Amino acid sequence: MEGNEQQLDEIVSSFRRISHAFQQLLWKDAEELEITPTQLIVLRKLSMHPEIGITELAELLHLGNSAASGVVDRMVKAGLITRQRSESDRRSFKLSMTDKGIEIRERSKQSLRRHLLPLSTIPTEDAGELLRIHGEIVKILEQGRDKKKL
Repeated sequence: MEGNEQQLDEIVSSFRRISHAFQQLLWKDAEELEITPTQLIVLRKLSMHPEIGITELAELLHLGNSAASGVVDRMVKAGLITRQRSESDRRSFKLSMTDKGIEIRERSKQSLRRHLLPLSTIPTEDAGELLRIHGEIVKILEQGRDKKKL
């Protein structure tokens, strides 16, 4: 059993180190762009999912609606995004990037490419295997989380 505990510890430690390194890159990029890391992530999500609502954004960010709404409010005030009423459902709002938000997003893409480009040297087969294993780990962790909710 001791070998299993050591393996679990090594897996958790590996994820923490990767997460920490990625968070440091994100903080550095956000600081250079004069926004918060969360705002940077919101701009990335909006570039991939234009004109989504706050509920969808909250799901993509793994945040509650109220937390996402607070982030959106601050970003609207900063001139990074706009919030417009949906034509089809007057109760909901659609989020869009402003020109300022688009410019910051483009600058962040260049920085991200520069920092993450070395990952492209990982052989395709290895990257595929890594993603497959990550998917299995996420599934296991989500099952454990869902069981606690019952």
